Amino acid sequence: MLSRWVRTWHGKFLRPLLLLLASFGITPNMLTLSSLILIIITGFMLSQNYLLIGGILLLLGGLLDGIDGELARVTKHATRFGAFLDSICDHCGDFALNLGLLWLYLNNKAPTEVVLIFVALFGSMLASQVRSRAGMVGIDTKEVGLATRFERIFILIIGLFIHQVLVALWILAVLNNIAALQRIIYVIRVTLLQKRETVIE
Repeated sequence: MLSRWVRTWHGKFLRPLLLLLASFGITPNMLTLSSLILIIITGFMLSQNYLLIGGILLLLGGLLDGIDGELARVTKHATRFGAFLDSICDHCGDFALNLGLLWLYLNNKAPTEVVLIFVALFGSMLASQVRSRAGMVGIDTKEVGLATRFERIFILIIGLFIHQVLVALWILAVLNNIAALQRIIYVIRVTLLQKRETVIE
């Protein structure tokens, strides 16, 4: 995944910026909430067909969302509530983005785009649900799947910048559901392996 590659180098690169933010009293939760606000505004801009402005705002919101966790780690302020808030804000942000796009394409009478939005959203929700339920039984699927939220946001930003949102939606509809399927298969394999080990013991 692209997000894995980014995480291998961006931590050290961002450390000076993160320390500067911390010196101004900026907390990870502030970045999380600021990101959500920007993405909600993005959804409104998309609903009004301001695709380029929406892309710029989504880029800014995505950057803030990408560094809140790093700020928590650098300042050693990582908390369970912070992780909970980040997850909730991610889902609310996704809802705002999809609602904005739905409003745009319903007004434009574009059924293909509307269907793709629902298919992509289903894949995203299913992958998230699989991760949550798997985690409850001790199976970590965080690193499983072609597309994480990072990749989804990146693809949509590119689509907005080059005015090829339909292409971006097709890619998201396919990748999100493949990622969900990969997680389901992974959980099944791990579960079967655990059962075999139990039988052998």
